[in-house]
Amino acid sequence: MKYPLDKICIKSGVFCPSCQRKIESGAVTVDDIEVLKALINLEDKLKFLKKGEYLRSLSIADEVVVLVKNGFEGVEIATLEKELSSSIGKRVKVVEYTSDLKKLIEQIIAPASLLGVNKIWLPTGEEMINIRISRRDRKYLARSKEQYELLIERISGTKAKIIFE
Repeated sequence: MKYPLDKICIKSGVFCPSCQRKIESGAVTVDDIEVLKALINLEDKLKFLKKGEYLRSLSIADEVVVLVKNGFEGVEIATLEKELSSSIGKRVKVVEYTSDLKKLIEQIIAPASLLGVNKIWLPTGEEMINIRISRRDRKYLARSKEQYELLIERISGTKAKIIFE
């Protein structure tokens, strides 16, 4: 797997100047380092990890959302979630990053179904995303509406609002 920091630095916990700059700039967080260590330890056990790329991880309440890139299959993602959960000690959701915001949101809110995503431009010049989810699927959401909004906002960089229809 491709990592934002050197493998040696992650394993040892002592960071070279390049890795230290990434940590100080905020490109890599403490949560990321914990997930990176777990991924490196799992790389020998899970061979499919070699083809992927780690982007970042976000902590929301007692869950960690891990963003990865480069075509993992559904079975591989499920296996990775299970193994990471047991090694980190928190619930883990692995999301395959894509530039298509609608597909990304579908992965985050799964198993709830997405009705649509609308972009709204506010009078202040800001952009906002309205995420429409079926009212019947509200029970499938693992976290609160506000936590999902915060998570999507942190990933996309745009304000998000979930509406149940």
